[in-house]
Amino acid sequence: MSNFLYRFSAGFCMGIAEITPGISGATIAGIFNVYEPFIKVLSFFSPKSFFVDFKNFSKNINLSLMIPLMLGMVISIYASAYGITYLIENQLIFFKIFLSFVMIFAVIKNCIIDQLVSDSSKYVISFILGALIALLVAFSLIQFDFNNIFLLIVAGFLAFTAFILPGISGALVLLLLGIYQEITCGIKSLDIVGLLPFIMGMLFAFFMIPSKIAERFKTNKHQVKVLFSGLILGSIPAVWIHLQASENIC
Repeated sequence: MSNFLYRFSAGFCMGIAEITPGISGATIAGIFNVYEPFIKVLSFFSPKSFFVDFKNFSKNINLSLMIPLMLGMVISIYASAYGITYLIENQLIFFKIFLSFVMIFAVIKNCIIDQLVSDSSKYVISFILGALIALLVAFSLIQFDFNNIFLLIVAGFLAFTAFILPGISGALVLLLLGIYQEITCGIKSLDIVGLLPFIMGMLFAFFMIPSKIAERFKTNKHQVKVLFSGLILGSIPAVWIHLQASENIC
């Protein structure tokens, strides 16, 4: 498989994951081994890096990675907005089982395949912490009224932050906040105006969050992977609790 096709496939699968409540696109990026270079590119867009190192723009942006990855992701998110609805409405149990197996595989890959078990075992507390955070999100019953613009911006910020954190599903965050159906309907109808506040929130997170994750990777890659694995494992109950068929399909 060519590099372009491989990266396009990675982006396509990431897009499917991002529109699917319960599984993170970052988890899929990790499975395809593109997560770290992807985060490195995104971190360049932080205000500090962008202005300080603008001369090396083409080198830092890694177009050979980002073009096929983003192309696959954009196509997939639009197509999946229809496909995921069908699966949730018609094959919900099998869909939940499939998502759970993918997430378990991601944990095994992070902690056993990608690094030595002895390295992973040093950070058991980080793993437990990640699992507890994800479980807290999974069992959250708090909902807000997202009819106003400010809260839609907040939702966009939280969704993008979740998108780049393996284990925390951006779509699941929207589901927990009670606006998943609204956002997927906006994607299907290409309602750019209606989605604008949400997109603004995502852009705020885009400029702020990736650089922080990249810094953590440089500091201790093994610990970050173990923490993210805890987030992934702890998110499995959320798939079974919050992923439900809806009576209001757009």
